[in-house]
Amino acid sequence: MRHILAILLITFSTQVWAEEGTVTGLQLAEAPIHRADMESIKRGAKFFATNCMSCHTMVYLRYDKLAQEAGITIDKMPINVKTWPYGVTPPDLSLEADIRGADWIYTYLHSFYQDAERPTGVNNLLVPNTAMPNIVGPYQGEQVLVKDPTPDLLGHIRWYDAVKLTKQGTMTPEQFDETIADLVNFLAYSAEPFHAEQRNIGFWVLIFLAVLLVMMYFLKKEYWKDVKKHKDEQ
Repeated sequence: MRHILAILLITFSTQVWAEEGTVTGLQLAEAPIHRADMESIKRGAKFFATNCMSCHTMVYLRYDKLAQEAGITIDKMPINVKTWPYGVTPPDLSLEADIRGADWIYTYLHSFYQDAERPTGVNNLLVPNTAMPNIVGPYQGEQVLVKDPTPDLLGHIRWYDAVKLTKQGTMTPEQFDETIADLVNFLAYSAEPFHAEQRNIGFWVLIFLAVLLVMMYFLKKEYWKDVKKHKDEQ
């Protein structure tokens, strides 16, 4: 049921956020993640431990070996913090990739722009007036909102058309894209830590069922031979 709901959320997420977001018609970018790339997942886990865990918890991954090796442990999570700036408690991100979808997270982390009217100094294309500060800003740099961005031939507007980089951070745009892809890859892993194992098991289960089907077919033929012979004898 959880996966069905997640699929429905992902299916309709583009339409929903086009209506609620800062830019009408904004389309989600496709996150270039690879669930089998464990090195990418490990890099994403280390980035999360260094940059995200001061606010966000990941309680459902507290016993995961990969997370523990990256420093994501229960004693370092802000579980006991009761008061947060602006009265907004940062969500646990264990299942965020299942709830929002990898494309939504990838687009969200790219979509911060400067907004002097906000207490944090930034705003976001997908979540207007977000209480989350731009923690990736030092890496990405500063972006400003583009007025009246031009849609493509299909009427779609991408995040990179709606904002403009005015000051580069410590990373080049290519390096930043790779880092965010690693982080989103880790968040996708956290939602389904046994995704690769499940696919492998599913493959062998299908082979077993195919062999079993063939065996059952020949067994059926043998049974029906006896049934037919018994009817002929009568």
